Amino acid sequence: MSNGGRRTLSDPVLLGVGLFVILGLVLTLVMVVILILVSLNKGLLLESWVPTFAHFRKVVQDAKFWIVVKNTSVSGLGTVAVMLAWAIPFAWLYTRTDLPGKKILVAFLTIRVAVPSFLVALGYILLLNPSNGIANILVSRMFDLDGPLFNVYSLPWIIFLQGTALVTPCFFMILPTFQAIDAALEEAAFASGVSKRMTLMRVLLPLAGPVILSAAIYFFIIAVEMFDYAGMIGLPRRIIVFSTWIYQLVVNPTMDVPHYGEAAALGIFGVAFISLLTVFYLWSIRRAERYAVVTGKRLQQSATRLSPRAKGLAWAFIGVYAAIEFFIPVAMLLWTSLLPYVQAPSLGALKQISLLSYQEIWPELPPLLWNTITLMVAVPTLAVMISTCTAWVITRTRLPGKGGIEFALMAAVAVPAIVGALSFLYLGLSVYKTVPIYTTIWLMVLAIAAREVTWGNRTISGAMLQLHREMEEACAVSGISQGRTFLSVVLPIVAPALFFSWFWLALLTVRNLTVPIMLVRPNTEVLATAIWAFNAAGKSSYASALGVILLLLVGVLVTLFQFVVRKKYV
Repeated sequence: MSNGGRRTLSDPVLLGVGLFVILGLVLTLVMVVILILVSLNKGLLLESWVPTFAHFRKVVQDAKFWIVVKNTSVSGLGTVAVMLAWAIPFAWLYTRTDLPGKKILVAFLTIRVAVPSFLVALGYILLLNPSNGIANILVSRMFDLDGPLFNVYSLPWIIFLQGTALVTPCFFMILPTFQAIDAALEEAAFASGVSKRMTLMRVLLPLAGPVILSAAIYFFIIAVEMFDYAGMIGLPRRIIVFSTWIYQLVVNPTMDVPHYGEAAALGIFGVAFISLLTVFYLWSIRRAERYAVVTGKRLQQSATRLSPRAKGLAWAFIGVYAAIEFFIPVAMLLWTSLLPYVQAPSLGALKQISLLSYQEIWPELPPLLWNTITLMVAVPTLAVMISTCTAWVITRTRLPGKGGIEFALMAAVAVPAIVGALSFLYLGLSVYKTVPIYTTIWLMVLAIAAREVTWGNRTISGAMLQLHREMEEACAVSGISQGRTFLSVVLPIVAPALFFSWFWLALLTVRNLTVPIMLVRPNTEVLATAIWAFNAAGKSSYASALGVILLLLVGVLVTLFQFVVRKKYV
């Protein structure tokens, strides 16, 4: 055994780090390995091993296959188009103009992240449902129409709502590029008599083009695997895309038993497709270097002056987005939760307002809150612990093969969330007799943590790369062990990155519907799955009440985060 190996075994801290690294690798590799084995096996994995490609043939020969390919492609491309139609103007207004109150725009986009997408979908179902949507009721009263004017159960509405949901992350992705471009280029165009609109189209956007292309590819990948809108809006009218087809094959099978093999084969197709897109995404990032315009010279920054009319239109544009993404869905949830059934505002409806829905769901609330809070605490804690250990090994040690560890963690990005959930579902079934986690909340914890380890690793690795090795070398010269240095020197310095990562992963966990809906069992329901179930059962007031409670829980989480930040890091 080498000196490094003996040192690791004698140092409990290093031994713990090693165990967490191994756990992280196991969790990320499980998603792909089990998926491949299930897709290639004729029967149940633990009962026998009979290699076959029958599951792939069944998927390709299914009448829905090309319909799903078309729907998924149209949904992904349309989502990206809608997203860019909002995000690019927002980035331009914030970085290149003298629009007053810019911080309000950023504050709102940040707050929007706290609203789960499935609650936005529920809000629009309450508003635009063709049978009893509030907007359809109001329009019918006003114009005496025979049928509904709006129908949210359609692919265009899925595309529109998915696109608006991705505006915030896209805005923050392209923002640095818009900030970095030298304003002297625009001024030169203005001096040559080029209009502001043509300067935007011919100068600014082409320079930012590679980054915009990278963002478009990245969020196309996200759109392909999104489940919230496609599940809540598409499934009731059999509008099937990639993620909802896997859900149907496993959770809601059309025949007597779940089709695990076909679902796994479909998942392999999805992994292969997203892997190709990921390669294209990495290529587009490297290509962006050709368009570098920031040099060692001092950048000139001057804001484009907007006329009073243009400023008014800009704020109207921002206000429309705020209404679509926040105020309308939240208002729908609050209004419906206070009524016995969905109805439009009227004097009669006002007289029926009560807290009856909250009272009736109260007995079911404790286990839902307990499971939700368990996920919210356990997932980010486990993910941050694994991410911290893997990031330290990758960035601060000379361990042979550490590049392979980083590659394995990054490869998990190519596995769609619903596909990863499918792998853990089968894992739970496979080990149930020896490790009975299939019917517990801990299977959800492992599945969601495996999904988030990649993000946590990249974030924490970035913080650790900023540390100079002379600090650790000084500790080694002083006789302080490597494990003690890790605990007493490295972790305190990167503590802000750990805290921010924990909060962000906690927020993502509360927002997550895809993994819980695949793994939920009667005693593992969380608020997200209960909202889904009540909405599917037509109990809109109960679903809305739970949605309001979930928003309050997220609000508490955000408030605690701000309190800790002000107290410790400001």
